[in-house]
Amino acid sequence: MPTETRRLVVTPHAPGRGLVLWAALVLGGLLALWGAFEAGRYLSGYSIASAAGERLEKNGEIAALQKRLQETDAKLATLEVARRVDREAQAQVEKSLSELQGRLGEANQELAFYRSVLNPSDGILGMRVQRLRVQPAIKPRHFRVRLVLVQAAHQDAVSQASADFSIEGTRAGHAATLPLAEIGVSARVLNFSFRYFQELEAEIELPADFQPRNIEVEVRPSKGASPIRQAYPWKIDTT
Repeated sequence: MPTETRRLVVTPHAPGRGLVLWAALVLGGLLALWGAFEAGRYLSGYSIASAAGERLEKNGEIAALQKRLQETDAKLATLEVARRVDREAQAQVEKSLSELQGRLGEANQELAFYRSVLNPSDGILGMRVQRLRVQPAIKPRHFRVRLVLVQAAHQDAVSQASADFSIEGTRAGHAATLPLAEIGVSARVLNFSFRYFQELEAEIELPADFQPRNIEVEVRPSKGASPIRQAYPWKIDTT
């Protein structure tokens, strides 16, 4: 009886080949999808080249707008500086005009003063009290009293005289008069000689309980002329 011989066939297994095949199928599918997507965009009028061109054009427009914005900012900064300079210049001009007006006012006052010396409005040619000013001094209750005496300019002779004044007011509720001899700090009597005009000054100290009301000025010429008496209200001049 013949013996039956069986053969065993071994088929080698290659797992890597399946993976490669699977990857190829996936990649092919992705390429097919991308191709279909690009084809759809192309058919709808979209082009990568035209899109890139538009992007470049937009970027150029943005850059141009940014440059214009920078130029506009620079112009605004320049205008602001110019406006500030104009304001400062205008303020300086206004200050200069104010100073000039102040000087002009002082000059007009001086001119009026010299005119009164040269040609008195009342025609009186003798000595007179032209002006009296009371100003605060440094210490409390201290004041400077300033007198300006004048006489007509065509009086060629030098005049000699003395000036005195007293302060009228109330003290402790009663009427009181304080002479310069009692309240004077820098002088007790004012002696002077002048041809056209003379300014006299005396510092006084008033008691704490004294309330001034008037200043009585008396100028006594040395050569027989009648004394000149004139009263002024008490008024503090801070200028």
